[in-house]
Amino acid sequence: MNYYRFNEEKKNSKQDFEALRRECFTEEEIKRLSQLRRDHAQLEDCLTSAEYPRLVFVRWLVTRGKLSEQLA
Repeated sequence: MNYYRFNEEKKNSKQDFEALRRECFTEEEIKRLSQLRRDHAQLEDCLTSAEYPRLVFVRWLVTRGKLSEQLA
């Protein structure tokens, strides 16, 4: 990651934090959301270019009730 991108992400992170505080999120909730964001970014980095679109499609199926964890 280059220096400019790191500074931009840090600035955006601070802005996100302040926006969440204005919306009455607790500091603990903000920390958990930040961790989820980092975990999601790591997941995207680990997946191949074919795996990520498949997961997006599966998520779409689940949100529309076309797929569930229960076996038929």
